[in-house]
Amino acid sequence: MLPADHQALLSAVCSGQAPLPVKASCEQWGLSSEPGQVEGARARLNRLVERCGLRKTPAGAFAPPS
Repeated sequence: MLPADHQALLSAVCSGQAPLPVKASCEQWGLSSEPGQVEGARARLNRLVERCGLRKTPAGAFAPPS
């Protein structure tokens, strides 16, 4: 079971077809685009890459599992 914040980010990324930059996922999640918020979301998304199979593109955007 994932924490609620991880579930929200996962659903934000999986709702689109194209890879989603971290800043855009923060906006969909209702966070501000301040650097601290973005870096926290990036850390959570990186954990989801390891735990749930999210894909991280070379440009740093996140995409649903393939």
